[in-house]
Amino acid sequence: MKKQLFAVVVGAALALPMFAQAQSSYVGINAGRSELKLSGDLGSGKEDKTGYKAYAGYNFTQNFGLEAGYANFGKLKDRDAGTAVSMETSAFYLAGTATMPINPQLSAFAKAGVTQNRTKATVSGFGLRFSGKEDKTAAMFGIGAAYHVNQNVSVVAEYENFGKTYSENGAKLKASMLSAGVRYQF
Repeated sequence: MKKQLFAVVVGAALALPMFAQAQSSYVGINAGRSELKLSGDLGSGKEDKTGYKAYAGYNFTQNFGLEAGYANFGKLKDRDAGTAVSMETSAFYLAGTATMPINPQLSAFAKAGVTQNRTKATVSGFGLRFSGKEDKTAAMFGIGAAYHVNQNVSVVAEYENFGKTYSENGAKLKASMLSAGVRYQF
């Protein structure tokens, strides 16, 4: 065990200089249109809400990195025949990123990873009230583009699909987001 740990530490120490010129960290914030799609036995529909996300990432090379973030998709509300339903959905995600520079000012990127979605649901009507929450792990993916204003600041636009966020009693809720924002690279 000690030999394996020593080998990992030495290997990491030797590999770091290879990534020294290409590595960079970044933080960003986006806002845009989130889409919540509800389907189930009683019907289906979709609703667009204002969503936002905050994230941080690390580029190991010019082309590959890792990103983690938090996204909030807004609140889905429905009122029908004396019954009110409210669902608020958010997600924490971790994704690998791939970036392809198009020219010095523009690059395209894609990401794929895993997300931990949380949906808080409240149903009330006829003098009763029920509330609960569900955590659901799902695969996520995204594509986008970044315009580099200068060496540190980029304007980004992206589409992300966070998969199923809720699945209970035949009802399924899926979330995606089309957003734009600003990214600051260290």
